Amino acid sequence: MRLTRRSLIAAMPLAAACSGAARAQVLHVAPGGEGDGGSWENAASLRDLDDLIGRVAPGGEILLAANRGVYELEGAIQVASGGRAGRRVRVRGVNTLSGETQWAVLRGVRGGGEEGADGFRLLRGANHLHFSHLSFERFGNGCFRAGGPISDLTIEDCTFDTVYRFFENTASDGERQASVRSLVLRRCFGENAERGFARIRYASSNGLIEDCRARGLPNEEGYIPAGCALDDEAHTITLRRCVMENFQQWRAGDYWNGDGFSDEFDNHGIVYEACEARGSTDGGFDCKSEGVVLRDCVAEDNKRNFRIWSAEATLERCTSRNPNFRGEAEESASACHVWIGHEEANVRIDDLTVVDAAAEPIVEFEHDDARVEIRGFTLDAPRENWGEGQDQVEIVSR
Repeated sequence: MRLTRRSLIAAMPLAAACSGAARAQVLHVAPGGEGDGGSWENAASLRDLDDLIGRVAPGGEILLAANRGVYELEGAIQVASGGRAGRRVRVRGVNTLSGETQWAVLRGVRGGGEEGADGFRLLRGANHLHFSHLSFERFGNGCFRAGGPISDLTIEDCTFDTVYRFFENTASDGERQASVRSLVLRRCFGENAERGFARIRYASSNGLIEDCRARGLPNEEGYIPAGCALDDEAHTITLRRCVMENFQQWRAGDYWNGDGFSDEFDNHGIVYEACEARGSTDGGFDCKSEGVVLRDCVAEDNKRNFRIWSAEATLERCTSRNPNFRGEAEESASACHVWIGHEEANVRIDDLTVVDAAAEPIVEFEHDDARVEIRGFTLDAPRENWGEGQDQVEIVSR
């Protein structure tokens, strides 16, 4: 048969259609699976996840059997395949009998510190993915770890217990950075997080962390724990209705650290909405990014409930309750409701509520030239204690 340019062009749509038809809409995974994933009877192994994502149609699903036992993992599941813009590939746990969503349990080999494998390591190319209904036990530095630059990642409805971190981005070998663009962490919760719930860094952007909750595991003398930690040049990130509790560093010399939420000087566009921080040995909210905004946030039982390091910051309708100094005689620090660290700080606080049975200082300053403007406050304490820098506080209205 003679092939002409016209016949080749005519054949192209048919070839594309055949290629599309060859890609399944749903593939199946089960513990001990050895098949190609085409059905529950022929389920694939979780180790085949990268291949399965490459085989499934954009917008398709990889279903993990949640009622057939635990997925035991000794090393990370590496993923370098993804979906397409507007057509994410979804990976989720289900009950094979009912088809309803159910948490699939993944169990790692937990060591001390950062030891122990991460769960899913997302490498360059792992874009447009959606994970949900997964339960992680005993993992190291990331139940999810971004190991290369990726985009459009959503992680929802997951649980964890006894991990170093739930989410981490650290560049893998051969990568200079591992920024995550358009990240969503939603309705993820757990306890015994040794270092933190999430660390987001490099130039990660356009992030949303929403309705997540984590409880830390106190450590003696070692590393600094932080529930949600933003670092490097991560920017344009909103944290909404998240709760971070019990991130503590004990017997760490003359300053005990440990924060509920933290952001750094090179971060920007950071907004906290209705978040809560409790039980930290340092800051409930430890904020260094310029122009940080906190709305309707609650901090209680932390050494310094709100720590503001930047020159400009805004707190709106926030509540500070009973700061708690745990360092005893060993630590050279003190408790307060709001701590201001920048020498040229111009911080505005609207409608502050202070509750304190011990009447700890409401505001403490690191520098004499810093200023705080307060527009409305409610006080429930034995007395009104503005601390040694009372003349640096301008009360516009009560």
